[in-house]
Amino acid sequence: MTAGERILMKRKEYKLSIRALCKLLGGISPATVSMWEQDRNKPNGENLNNLAKIFKTSTTWLLTGENGNNTRGLESNVEAAPFQRGSKRLPILSHVQAGMWTEALDYRALGLDIEYEEAPITASDHAFWLRVIGDSMTSPSGISITEGMLILVDPEEDIINGSLVVAKLEGTDEATFKKLVIDAGMKSLRPLNPTYPPIPINGNCQIIGVVKEAKVKF
Repeated sequence: MTAGERILMKRKEYKLSIRALCKLLGGISPATVSMWEQDRNKPNGENLNNLAKIFKTSTTWLLTGENGNNTRGLESNVEAAPFQRGSKRLPILSHVQAGMWTEALDYRALGLDIEYEEAPITASDHAFWLRVIGDSMTSPSGISITEGMLILVDPEEDIINGSLVVAKLEGTDEATFKKLVIDAGMKSLRPLNPTYPPIPINGNCQIIGVVKEAKVKF
C-alpha cells in the first residue's frame, strides 16, 4: 500500500469528504489532497503532522506503513496530541435576511447588530444560523426542533429527499424551515408537526440551504 492509498483509506474510514479534510487542515486546496491520494506528491511539515493527528496515527505510518496504524504502535511513549477540529463564527440571521441570502452576500453588509454563534469548522463560509419560530417543526416523536432553537443552514450542502431545509416560497419575504419530501416526482415541504399541512412546491420555491444541526442557547 502506498502513502496515497493509506491517506485515502483513512479519509474514508473517518467518513470525510476531500473538502471537509481540507477545512480540517486549515483550508488547503482539494487539488493538494487529490495529489497526495494519487501519489503525485506527499504531505510534509505541518500538513503531515495534522494528518497524523486527524487520523490518530503516526507520520511514519502515513509515509511508509511502518510502526503500526496508530500512535500506540510507536516505540516512544509520546503520542500526538488530539487534533482540535476547531470552529468558526457564523451570523444568526433573521427570517427576512435568510430569505434574501445568497452566496454573493458578504456578512459585513449585515451591519454591526448581527449576533454570531460558533459553528463546526466543516461548515461552509456561506452557512448561517437561524432561530426557529413557531412549532411547525415540533414533533411528538422522532426528531423535534422547537421554537427558539438555533439551526445551522448550509447553502453548499447537497439537497436530497428527506433533507431538512430552509426555503423561500414565491411571493414571500421570509424563509421557512421544513422537511423536503420527494414522492413519485412530486415535491413538498412538510412540517414535522403533523397538525400542519404539507406545502406542495413546483418551481415556486427556492431552497436556500440544508439544515446540518440544531442547538439550544439559554
